[in-house]
Amino acid sequence: MLPEIAAEVSTGAAVALAAGAATSGAVWAKAKVRELMHRGTAAEQDEAVAVFDNPEATTEELAARVAPLLRVHLDSYPVAVNEFRALTIGGTTIYNQSNTGAGVFIGGDNHGGLTINQGGPAT
Repeated sequence: MLPEIAAEVSTGAAVALAAGAATSGAVWAKAKVRELMHRGTAAEQDEAVAVFDNPEATTEELAARVAPLLRVHLDSYPVAVNEFRALTIGGTTIYNQSNTGAGVFIGGDNHGGLTINQGGPAT
């Protein structure tokens, strides 16, 4: 694999993992690291997972710490590049809920009026 591609992909994956740790928690990031680095040894995985043990680290610090470890993994296992790329191009998932009719709505969206008759008749 070309060095510039490995650097780009490992940096992108590092940023995605760090952002995921910030939004979904360190447990998610650690599981994703183990999934991505499944070809490596347990010691290599443990070293990358340990990066996310610092709750005080910023997203940028986490990405900077894990990127070189991901790069070494990609250099050793070039076939993993597509798995790393998939992490960076997955994008976000947006859900939209539209509530119509009568009843209780999960999510609490209410477009229009809301009348609460505490102890009174339902309308």
